Amino acid sequence: MTRTLPLLALALTLSACAGKNSAAKNDLDTAPVKSTVLQVTTVTARSGTLSAPRSVSATVEAQRDSQVAAQAGGTVQQLFVQEGEQVTRGQVIAQLDDTAPRQALQNARLQVQQAEISLAQTRRTTQNSGGSLAAAVTAAQATLAQAQAAAQSAENLYRLGGVSLADLQAARAQLAQAQSGLSQARANLAQNGQSAQGSVPLQEAQLAQARASVQQAQENLARTAVRAPFAGTVAALNVEVGEFAQQGSPVARLVDPGSLRVKFNVPAGDAATLVDGAALNVGYGGVNYVGTVTGAPGIAGENRLVPVTARVQGGANLPVGGAAQVRYRVQLGQGVLVPSGA
Repeated sequence: MTRTLPLLALALTLSACAGKNSAAKNDLDTAPVKSTVLQVTTVTARSGTLSAPRSVSATVEAQRDSQVAAQAGGTVQQLFVQEGEQVTRGQVIAQLDDTAPRQALQNARLQVQQAEISLAQTRRTTQNSGGSLAAAVTAAQATLAQAQAAAQSAENLYRLGGVSLADLQAARAQLAQAQSGLSQARANLAQNGQSAQGSVPLQEAQLAQARASVQQAQENLARTAVRAPFAGTVAALNVEVGEFAQQGSPVARLVDPGSLRVKFNVPAGDAATLVDGAALNVGYGGVNYVGTVTGAPGIAGENRLVPVTARVQGGANLPVGGAAQVRYRVQLGQGVLVPSGA
């Protein structure tokens, strides 16, 4: 018994020490030891508009993008431009075979010459005949005057017994003949005038028709030259020399670089921000261009996206049909703005 007492006393002593240490650690009223100093930066909240960036894909288009068609059918004789070449308005792009239209023009010009000659002859004939017939009327009037004087003299002499009845009847016959001659001369003159009134206008109409045929032939000949309807870049040639181009078939594709624009679709919520004149950024090939929204946004389609068109400034080198990246910002709301790191 005497050997176990010291061991029991030692155990009680350790237990008491442990209780004191535990009570010291659980004291919540004791302030922690300050061993670290933190630096704090304050930011003042402000009122403003909250916006967010957006990025969508767009397609480069040209407002003036034309398939230049042949206005006449024919074999392609010559191409005057190459793909990628700049052309001016009215410049000849391709020349079609013009043999038949050129021959038709020559024939039409010959018809005009023939009509002019016929009209001149008709006018000369009418003028000459009219002069002769007018002279015949004048002569008939003079003959009638002489016959009237002779008949009057015969009447007077017959009453006085100076001439016989046969002489009087002869004078009367000459008067009647002179009257008939004057009537016939006047009729001939009137008939010639009527003929002139019909022949000359007919010849003039034939001449006008011939001249119209020349104008039509000239237009047909001009259509064999395929010309650029506006200044631009030849994006593609659809024919080769020796091929037959049908009337109305596309010969070349012409694009106006100055009318480049981009088309893209945005959610309906973003469309309210992209009004007419709104600025945005257009990126292609590592180069950024300034874009301006033209017109009001379209109507949302089945995909609930709204089509938007923007004009590109200084993007003459952008390829039509290429894919560009459009970046813009939309307003999410207004209120007190607090930095995200606060």
